[in-house]
Formats: sequence, structure tokens, C-alpha cells
Amino acid sequence: MISEELERRTHDLLMRAAQVYHGHPNADGRLRHTLDRFAGPLRLAVAGAGRTGKSTLVNALVGEDVAPVGQADLVTYRDGTELRAWSRPEHGRPYEVPVARTSGGLRLDTPVPRAVVQWPSRVLRRTELIDTGPSTPPGQVLPEADAVLLLTPRIGEPDLDFLRAGRGLRGPAASPIHVFVVLTKADMHGDGLPDGLLEARRIARRRRREPAIAALCQDVIAMSPLIGHAARTLRDDEFRALAAIAALPRTASDPSLLSTDRFTAAGALPVVGARARLDLLQRFGLGGIRLALALVRTGAATPSALAERLQEYSGLKDLQASIAELFVARRAALKARSALIVLDHLLRTERVAASGHLLAELELLLAGAHDFAELRLLSALRSGRVALPAETAREALRLLGGAGTSLGERLGLPTEATMDDIWAVAEDSAERWRREAGLGDRTPAQRRAAAVVLRSCEAMLAGAESMPSVTG
Repeated sequence: MISEELERRTHDLLMRAAQVYHGHPNADGRLRHTLDRFAGPLRLAVAGAGRTGKSTLVNALVGEDVAPVGQADLVTYRDGTELRAWSRPEHGRPYEVPVARTSGGLRLDTPVPRAVVQWPSRVLRRTELIDTGPSTPPGQVLPEADAVLLLTPRIGEPDLDFLRAGRGLRGPAASPIHVFVVLTKADMHGDGLPDGLLEARRIARRRRREPAIAALCQDVIAMSPLIGHAARTLRDDEFRALAAIAALPRTASDPSLLSTDRFTAAGALPVVGARARLDLLQRFGLGGIRLALALVRTGAATPSALAERLQEYSGLKDLQASIAELFVARRAALKARSALIVLDHLLRTERVAASGHLLAELELLLAGAHDFAELRLLSALRSGRVALPAETAREALRLLGGAGTSLGERLGLPTEATMDDIWAVAEDSAERWRREAGLGDRTPAQRRAAAVVLRSCEAMLAGAESMPSVTG
């Protein structure tokens, strides 16, 4: 549908540029690399300052301990049939380096600035993850990625500078549809208990509605990478230890939960050994232990039940849902955006006879790229930056592709729906949103939102009209 058209036109423009710049010393290799990336998976970078939980979040998203620590400034994780790793120098060809799995994750035999790690993982089949070092500047992170998670305990000026550096293109594509800000100290609110984590989410909702922040990122999400990772990789022995502590009278357990020193003190909580308590502290943090105990006491009676509820309270499930809906499901649009940024830069800096004509076509493509407007409105509706009546908002989210990007999913039709059914519902939806866009009692933001949804409906009508099976 819409994304397929953007993908096709972007690929066509890249191919024509590759022909025009064939043999060009500064552009030929860059365009071939861009075409290779355009055909590959979505590339999602996890960026931020040191000790913000980047490697921990990578492990939580993959569901396994993969991220090596302190051995490369920039590591790309991709799916493969077996564990392998390559050094990728800035100049020269990549070369394979030894890598081994240890209890603390994958370890490279030799420190290298940039590495690619191949690891068998269903998560990595459609999305490559890029773990960045604390000193990696935006100029190195942003060109590597189609989408970015910026991790920070609180949004400060350095984070805003990073976000400003990622805007890239002018016009519709300048909207920051490719960035989430992740507030990573959610477990520090309210001592990690459920109410504290809910407070962290309220803070994220308030920050995402601030105009200065909304103009620079798709969403702001609060989570605890540490608790999320522990939940995804929860072991049976950890559950047994937590259940044993939870079974104690509160008067016996609570004093040991006041500080890390008390929790690890000799003789504390005799139902769990000192080594096991230290392991729990390293894996969950004290706030995560308190949260896990509260969940066990309120019904999480099995390892799977506890893992599920910890993922929910940690914010990991919200983040995974946002990544799936706004990044993975829209990977064609995000990958097109990345490719067009490269092409825009080359056409402006490496001028040849045909570059002016190609640049005009690129600008025409950007002006009509409705995918970018859809993504921005999806985020605005989900975050509350744009408010519509409840039922109207639900329909808008569906028509924009928030529940799936196929024609049937957008129109809320079952898989067995005929093309005549699709045509009738699309036509009815377009007429309804045409009226919505013209309502005099709507705010300017609401009318702009309705116009975006109307264009999506019209695109669906155009798509259905071109299908020969529609009758009548």
C-alpha cells in the first residue's frame, strides 16, 4: 500500500543515482552500501551516555545475554546460523575475530572499535540492534541506524543536542519519526515498587507532551532495563530464592530490604544464601527485588507468571509494543528515510550533470511521502499530543495502520473479506473523515489530523480501485 509505493520509488531513485555516479570516487561506494542496507533488516541503534543501561536493554530485547562489555565502541548484532564476529574498521575490509560466550555475555577476543556479531535469534531476523559506546558521537551513531532508542535517566541539554543532530531531511521527512527517548531509571521512583514505576510513566507522559521535546522525538517511554532484562532471563533458582523471601513474615524480611548493605549482610535472610542474595542484587537491583517480592506475594506464583508481570511493570512490554508498531511495522518507511538522507546529501555535495534533475525528483518524493505524516500522527495520538474523541481516535489509529498496515487491518475487516467489502468500507471511511476534516468545532490540530487520516483513506481507495477483482 502506501509504504510499498515509497519503497518502490526510493529504490528506483537509488538505482538511477547509482548509474549516474558509477565510478565516482566519493559517491559510488556510498550508494552501493546504501542499496545493500536498503535491502536488509531495519537497523535499530541503542544510544546514550555511559551507565544508562544500553547493553542491558539490548540483552532484554534479545532475551539473552549477548552484549559484550567495554570491548567495542559500536557493536551491531544480527541474526545468523552460528556465533561469529567481525571487526569492521573505518577503512579497509572487515575481518573475522574470535568470539566466545561467557556467563556475562559474548566476549570478543580482541578489543576493536567497531564490530558485527552474528547470533541466532528470532528477534534479530527483522531488526538488527546496534549497541553504542558512551563516547560514540551522534555523527557516528545516526548514519548507522534507521531508528534510534536514546537512553537517559532524565532529558538534559546533551540529549536534546543529540536529537537535533538526527533531524536529517527538510520537509515532511524532518519529523523525528525514527527516535524514542527511553527514561531508564524508572526503578528508582518509589523504591521500585509498582506505584513508583507508575509515577515514572506519568513523568514520561508529561515530558512527551512538551512542545520542545515532541518536536525532536517520536515518544518518551519510562522503563527499567535492569528489571526488564532480569524478567526476560529469569531463572528457576532466582524464582525459588525470591519465593522463599516472600514467604517470610514481613517483620522478618522488610528490615533487610532497606538497603543493599542490609540485604547482603552476613546472617540476613537465612532462607537464601549470601551468594544467591548477591546474585539477585546484581541482576534485579534492590528496587527490582522489592518489586518481585510484591508481585510474588500478590499472585505471581510461577516463574513464568513472575517474568510476565515484571516485564509489564518494568516498562519493557510498552517499549516492545512501540518498537513493533512504530518501527518494525514501518521499517519500509524508516529505511526509505535513511536512504533518502544519504541520497540528498550526495546530490547536494557531489554535483554532476544529472544531480539537479535527481534532486528535484527526490524533493517531489519527499513532498508526497504520506508515510512520514502517518507515523508522526500515530505517535501524537498514542501519546495524547493530539486529542480526538475516544471513538474517533480509535478509528484514526486503525486507519493509520496502528493495528497493522494491510488494507484489511486498517479497515478492520476479517481476512475473508472480499475486494468489494474493502472498497465499500474504504469509501465509507473516506467520506466520514472528509466530514471530520471540515467540522467547524474542531481545533486546527484536530483538523490537520483528520486531513492526514483522510489522505490514508484515499490512498486505500486508490489501492483497492487498482485491484481487478473489485466488481460493480
